[in-house]
Amino acid sequence: MQNKATKQYWKLGCALLLALTSVVSQALPAFARQTGQNCVACHVSFPELTPYGRMFKLNGYTIGKQKVVPLAAMAIASTTHVANQQGNSQAYPRNGDLEFESASLFLAGKLGEHVGAFSQWTYNNLNPEALPNGGTKFTGHFTVDNNDWRVADRITQDGTDLIYGASVNNNPTVQDVWNSTPGFSYPYQTSRLQGAWGIGWPATLIEGALAQQSAGMTAYMMLDKHFYAEFGAYRAANGAFRIFSENLHMGTRLKAGNPYWRFAYSGESGADSFEVGTFGMAANVYVDPLDVTAGRNRYRDFGVDAQYQHLLDPHVWTAQASFIHEKESWDPSLVGSAYANSHDTLNSFHLKGSYWYNRRYGATLGYFAEHGSTDALANANPSGKPDATGWIGEFNYMIEQNWRLGLQYTAFQKYQGGSSNYDGNGRNARDNNITYLYTWYAY
Repeated sequence: MQNKATKQYWKLGCALLLALTSVVSQALPAFARQTGQNCVACHVSFPELTPYGRMFKLNGYTIGKQKVVPLAAMAIASTTHVANQQGNSQAYPRNGDLEFESASLFLAGKLGEHVGAFSQWTYNNLNPEALPNGGTKFTGHFTVDNNDWRVADRITQDGTDLIYGASVNNNPTVQDVWNSTPGFSYPYQTSRLQGAWGIGWPATLIEGALAQQSAGMTAYMMLDKHFYAEFGAYRAANGAFRIFSENLHMGTRLKAGNPYWRFAYSGESGADSFEVGTFGMAANVYVDPLDVTAGRNRYRDFGVDAQYQHLLDPHVWTAQASFIHEKESWDPSLVGSAYANSHDTLNSFHLKGSYWYNRRYGATLGYFAEHGSTDALANANPSGKPDATGWIGEFNYMIEQNWRLGLQYTAFQKYQGGSSNYDGNGRNARDNNITYLYTWYAY
């Protein structure tokens, strides 16, 4: 027999579905309007790109006819449920509630013959603020999100096809055209409540810590649709670059210029395409983002990745994998207080496979494994390890090409270094399992 909480959860889920199915889809997003193509021409499912979508992005979002106002918007509603609150509901506010999660506005498309942009600004309705009584207050804020501004050109001559350009962006790898690097990798959508509850896994610096905290410029080239190379550098998104971190707290502040690189080889044969590559970044981060005299930590991230796609309707198969090794060198002032070691490492592995039928019904299974150095001061748990492993399963139904319903389940096998009693207070890794029912609509 279902308990009361479970019944309430599914009741809310059904209410969400019924409410959303009353909406009528009337138009496609900005890129589709510009190119005249359906959404599935560029995307397997947003944001995973097809070969055509990758060419569109590499060409600076300029394929098609320029629109006077290339705007688009999207909104997300959801309900999130944690497996075990252990009698502490204050630690998991809004558990099982139906929520308006966020909405985004995009300037997206062709701005000139060789200039285009993907500029996202997001209203987050679930910004958590701690209250003196131990509770949580949620407020809404409108902030900058992912930005990728490009200038690009193409030369086709004597059997040679060369695409070259430059990107100015605010999130290392957000400019990448494969979905095996962190910027647009799986899971494509996660619950903001999960973040507010503090449930997640450790991540290397390049896996999101610099998103909307940095401003970078990179130059790239793609030769004969096979060989890709990109170089650039990132700095703090402050001063003249403050627009790239607008309305956000500067929590990760880079010192000076920090190099970024990317190489990849890709190929296509009929309905099949693949990519193998490597990417990385060397970064110096101030210990205190408000005090540039307080020292800095050094990060060296090196990653390898691969992607495969079989796009032949009605059956579509895709897979991505990545491995990132990070070496962390801590400022001497922190050794003995914040860190037990002068150097630590973190390894991040992600694997994901998806199947779609008629581009309408989708199933995805993902695996993550994070393993790092034992550091009793950096990791406040009995094991002294940051390790986390688990699976993410998801079912999707595309109501329309630009309207998705998703049911996602995250199952932890290990959390904060352990499977059982990882915190010394009786909490097990599986207690953090998350069920997330959401809908995503773009216009």
